[in-house]
Parts: sequence; structure tokens; C-alpha cells
Amino acid sequence: MKLTKFEIARILGARSLQISNGAYATVETNETSSLKIAYEEIKKGKVPLKPIRE
Repeated sequence: MKLTKFEIARILGARSLQISNGAYATVETNETSSLKIAYEEIKKGKVPLKPIRE
């Protein structure tokens, strides 16, 4: 499923918050910023969140 830029922004924010609150990252990275880690997860397709389309 291809994500729109709005879905990417929403998922990026939600996942970044989860990571900053202590959730484990699903990708191996050297980044320290939760936003950059979440973006890498989205690029690699490993983010554990999906948008609900109605």
C-alpha cells in the first residue's frame, strides 16, 4: 500500500513519540533522534503502524 504524504507525516509523528517514550526500534541504526529512527523505519517498510482508510 502506498502512503500519502499526510499519512507519512501522521505515522512519523506517532512512531517518533512511541520511540521517545521507550518503544524498541524495528531497524538497526546509529541515529539518536527518535524522528530520524522513525523515518528510517518508514523508508525500510518496517514501521508497525498502518493507516485506517475509510
